[in-house]
Amino acid sequence: MTTDAAASVIVQIGRGPTGTALARQLLPALPAGTRYIVLDRDPVAPHLAFGTEEPTHLLNTRAAKSSLNLADPDELSRWLTENAEGATDSVPEFPARALFGRYVRDMFDVAVKQAAEARVQVDVRQEEAVRVAADGGRWRVSCGSGRSFDADQVVICPGMLTQSEPYPELTGHPGYFTDPWRLPALPADAGVAVIGTRLTAIDTFLALTARGHRGPVRLVSRSGRLPRLRGPETTAPVPNVERCMRAAADAGVLRLADFGRALMADIEAASATPPDWSEVRDCGPTTRDMLAAELAEVAAGGERGWQQVVNGASPMLLPAWQLLAEADRTEFFAEWLTPLLVHGAPIPVDTARRVLAGMDAGLLSVDGGLREVRWAADVFEVVTEAARYEADVVINATGAGTDVAALRAEPLLADMLDEGLLTPHPHGGVRIDVSTFAPLDAAGIPVRGIHVVGDLARGAVLVTNDVIALSFQAVLVATAMRANSEAGVHIS
Repeated sequence: MTTDAAASVIVQIGRGPTGTALARQLLPALPAGTRYIVLDRDPVAPHLAFGTEEPTHLLNTRAAKSSLNLADPDELSRWLTENAEGATDSVPEFPARALFGRYVRDMFDVAVKQAAEARVQVDVRQEEAVRVAADGGRWRVSCGSGRSFDADQVVICPGMLTQSEPYPELTGHPGYFTDPWRLPALPADAGVAVIGTRLTAIDTFLALTARGHRGPVRLVSRSGRLPRLRGPETTAPVPNVERCMRAAADAGVLRLADFGRALMADIEAASATPPDWSEVRDCGPTTRDMLAAELAEVAAGGERGWQQVVNGASPMLLPAWQLLAEADRTEFFAEWLTPLLVHGAPIPVDTARRVLAGMDAGLLSVDGGLREVRWAADVFEVVTEAARYEADVVINATGAGTDVAALRAEPLLADMLDEGLLTPHPHGGVRIDVSTFAPLDAAGIPVRGIHVVGDLARGAVLVTNDVIALSFQAVLVATAMRANSEAGVHIS
């Protein structure tokens, strides 16, 4: 085993969008002579969802809302203009995920170049970190290759983790696939069941249709709800939410019911017609007619008070989550997470049109009430509350994982859990000190010199898959790490 050590070393594990956002914030503020080591299993890979080359796989946020630099919200739009393949190309309102992946890689390269000019040495290594352990007042990061790196600070930003396996008894079956982003060639006429009805599942359907798949595709989940459509980015006043938050700050605690009533009051005030609140949780699976009606509403520029209020209230989600009582957090995940994702992570109109076309062609259907998926002799059976369907192929497209099983699927995180450097958060990811993003040990004490960012912070900050949210996380983590560097923090 070889060891690299230096007087002032930071090791960053992971360099996807989250790691890039962090490096861009941290590198410019580091003193000359600092060594910044970036470890990644594949440092030039676009990383998961942004590795897809399918042009119909779009970001679900507009380019104007997807800059990795909070201080420069137009950066992505400028990059798209500068990198247009033809002189007449217009900047896409919702860029392809592959384009965003290229933008991320370019911004990382720019950050490295600027760091070199400031005499900060950035060393990108194709290595898989498998262990972080205390060693003489510093941290030693060990890799699968046998190489190790001593560091004063370590930041862990692995990005999206693979969802834990919901049907372990199907693992290894030749017709069952757990990675929707890297599907092999499938029989064109195969009946396909896609587990999930949100963004990843929709992208899976689009990828299949782009290949010329002719067999029926069924998206199925417990709720059967597709995401709503993204309308204009306009906002509505949220005075009731603001009053509720001020009262909660004074009291030191927020009740979910109070926040919900305030949000409903603001939506009612912003809506021309009274909302049907029964639709939020109980309208059942998304039907062809529901999707067509919403497309027509958006195309006509119809009033969408609920979305304007969601847009206006979104900056308050992080402070609201910090004030929320623990029992109410549990209730939120059990009862309200799906409605939040359906309404708060909408899809572009172009994506919805493709979904509707698939429904109209008889290629796509959506079902709720999922209970079980099993192999029955020669075919998969998908069992819902209302029916039983057969499928030749099943694809798990339930999205990123943040539960303990997903954490333990990563050797590094499993080892850190075993060593007590990380402790699971009951609502996903690991427990952290929100002011520094340092993980908490079993006694609730921040582990000095280690930071986590991205999906690992899910339970503590709630929103981790939004570009603006992860960029804000990067600012907070970079600020804490700079303070540690200036104070000469040691782990002992």
